[in-house]
Amino acid sequence: MHVLTNGKVEISFDEQANPVSLRNLATGREWCSGNCGSLWRIIFEQGIVQEAEALPDRSRIEVEPEAGTLRIRYGGAAAENGTLDFRVEVVIRLDGEQICFDARLENRTANAVLREFQFPLIAGLALRPETALVTGQVCDGFRYPDIPALLDASHTGYMAQDNKAVEFGCLYPGLTAVNCFLLAEAHDTLGFMSFDPTFQNTLHLLRRCGGAVGAVLVKYPFLRPGESAEVAGYRLCPVSGDWHRAADLYRAWCDGWIEIPEKPESVRRMNGWHRLILRHQYGRQLFHYRDLPDILKSGLAAGIDTLFLFGWHAGGHDSCYPEYDFAEDEGGHDELKKQIAAFQAGGGHVILYYNGQLIDTATRFYETAGKRVSVKLPSGREHMEVYPFGGDGTALRQFGSKVFVTACPGSGEWLEILKGLVDKATELGCSGVFFDQLGYRSVPCCDPAHGHRVPFMTAGAAKAEMVKQLRAYVKSRNPEMSFGIEWFNDVTGFHADYIHNIFDSGNPFHCPEFVRYLFPELVTTDRCIRDDRDIERRVNLAIRLGLRSDVEIYRCRALIDETPHYKEYLTRANAFRERNRALILDGRFRDTVGASCDNPKVGFAVFEAGRRCGVILTGGSTAERAEVTVPGGRFTGFDRISGGEAKALSPSRILADLPPLSLILLIFER
Repeated sequence: MHVLTNGKVEISFDEQANPVSLRNLATGREWCSGNCGSLWRIIFEQGIVQEAEALPDRSRIEVEPEAGTLRIRYGGAAAENGTLDFRVEVVIRLDGEQICFDARLENRTANAVLREFQFPLIAGLALRPETALVTGQVCDGFRYPDIPALLDASHTGYMAQDNKAVEFGCLYPGLTAVNCFLLAEAHDTLGFMSFDPTFQNTLHLLRRCGGAVGAVLVKYPFLRPGESAEVAGYRLCPVSGDWHRAADLYRAWCDGWIEIPEKPESVRRMNGWHRLILRHQYGRQLFHYRDLPDILKSGLAAGIDTLFLFGWHAGGHDSCYPEYDFAEDEGGHDELKKQIAAFQAGGGHVILYYNGQLIDTATRFYETAGKRVSVKLPSGREHMEVYPFGGDGTALRQFGSKVFVTACPGSGEWLEILKGLVDKATELGCSGVFFDQLGYRSVPCCDPAHGHRVPFMTAGAAKAEMVKQLRAYVKSRNPEMSFGIEWFNDVTGFHADYIHNIFDSGNPFHCPEFVRYLFPELVTTDRCIRDDRDIERRVNLAIRLGLRSDVEIYRCRALIDETPHYKEYLTRANAFRERNRALILDGRFRDTVGASCDNPKVGFAVFEAGRRCGVILTGGSTAERAEVTVPGGRFTGFDRISGGEAKALSPSRILADLPPLSLILLIFER
């Protein structure tokens, strides 16, 4: 038996270097169910077989204890048809509650490609009924309270080898916001984290094989014969406490490399934006340049001073990218510039939309430069995407009319195209410029002419560098111009002043508190309030999370005037935001840390600003009463959007009565 222990955590391996125990010594929580099998899996390619499994060759393993570390050398890998000369060296050490792993890989085979390295693998987790999976899936987080049920729902039906294992995975960056996932309980949490400065593609994977559930991080080195790689920064973190404690470890690592930019006044002060499409992909003119005064009046009446301007060009939204020609039938450049100037002189702000990676295959640009800068698949063909918007009929949605390729973020030529679009927004006098999809995934490019490794598994890092340079260019043109992107992940997101995020308040597993707690500095919005349904609950949730409002009536096809109930409630909600801006928009979101609430039917969140503390309570469909305690706090008052009352039982203990679908802010000094 080989054991590493430091009084806080302990990990043990048998003589074959298989993990057999993973313990939090403070609580006694054991996360291994016994022999957990091998510490890693390799997926390799050989001949016409593109994916085959190799495990450690048990006859060629050396375990070497060193001062405070274990060094494990694997002299080969065993596959179904024999052994392969893949060399793996693993170094394990302890750092507080973190078990740290680094690995070195060598491909000494003559004709195999080491495609995937799945590590560190705990193939037999000791899960409990209350163990939940918390991930940064999509843009802000999901929490799955029943892991066996999640895996039951993950059968592919036809595409994968479900007879061997059923898998659930989230890919970072671009489809997952952060490079960690957590197995969370009320008093114990096991974090799987990758403190990887290369920001290479990493899959967060749960595997159920037989009756055992395992978890692992997957990297994609694609090592050819004779190549080697070091993959560092893996962490297993069996911490005491709920998911917030594990999230604190990940944030501490991020603090070593993220830079939080100072945001322009137009972003700091906004309550949200009116997101509107002037001309759509299918040719319908929904709004005219001359309508901007009416748009401003409509938004200001609801406390919204910003216009997020889509489809302003001749081709319409999601068409003709990156050829953004002015609509001459609308008055062209001069008319649009005049209307933008008048909008902003009237107290508003205009953010101009561009797409950051789509290239319309029906454009002149595609026929010249587009084919050169586009992402290529292993076959050499281009990766293509479709976004079939529809009008009054069905054919466009069923069959589409537009096909796009995507620009490779490793192409310096593409960055210069985007800079040219910044120039256009600057010349128009816009308050801000926005690039869609620049936080979203990039399919790994296989075009060696771009100068990157093939396949391009660090495209996320390249995209972050591109976004960083694009931000610098925006600020060089106008320091007060805001710069935003869509889709948050931590490698690209902090180069933007704001994020147009994906937000699904109707999904029962949605857990935006995870990423909001990790990165409370983010300025981002809700999404998907598109009509007059379910207004109070969704607006209250956005305020409880410290979000701005994305007003996108009928999918950006109408003004908020078309939804009178939403407009009325949002007007009151924005007045509430203005009264309490210092706490709930400028303050630091702490989720539930720093307060307690005795009623699980009441949602609550803590905000901190200097010595002041606020606790927002939101009620459900029935009236509720809740007792809230803020240790060390002194109650000074409360505010509300509509109904609700609060009274002090002691300086730090408050009794609140919430009518159905209400929101109350309790205010404390510390």
